[in-house]
Amino acid sequence: MLRGLRVLVSGCALAGLTLAGAAVASAQEAAKGPTMALEGDAAVVTVLIKGDKTADFESVIAKYKEALAKSDNPKRKEQLAGMKFFKSPTAVQGNAMYIIYVDPVMKGEEYDITKIVTEVFPVEVQEVYAKYKDSFAGRQIILLNKVP
Repeated sequence: MLRGLRVLVSGCALAGLTLAGAAVASAQEAAKGPTMALEGDAAVVTVLIKGDKTADFESVIAKYKEALAKSDNPKRKEQLAGMKFFKSPTAVQGNAMYIIYVDPVMKGEEYDITKIVTEVFPVEVQEVYAKYKDSFAGRQIILLNKVP
């Protein structure tokens, strides 16, 4: 009986330390700030996608939009409201060009696709990340500030 109590107490202590460690790691990650913050008044994010991987990337964008819409964080819905997604009919060196136009930018907020998807779909994010990584050919971020 005493041995069983020790095992129970040890198990509870270990679980508590594990949860505390996870909370500290999560707090440290949040303290670092966003991976992809946009700091202009508006932004144009150009993403080049391998020509044969456009369907995969479009599924990534669909999951990104869904995560922004379903997030418990109300700022995510504001971010989505300020975003427009386009695909250029012109290829760039054999790659498809997608444009994400953001206006207004929610300064200090996370815009990274995989980070946002992780917040809402932590189980599905590995599949989303694999599709994104395999389709990715380049990215450029242009920050824009209003002219008075």
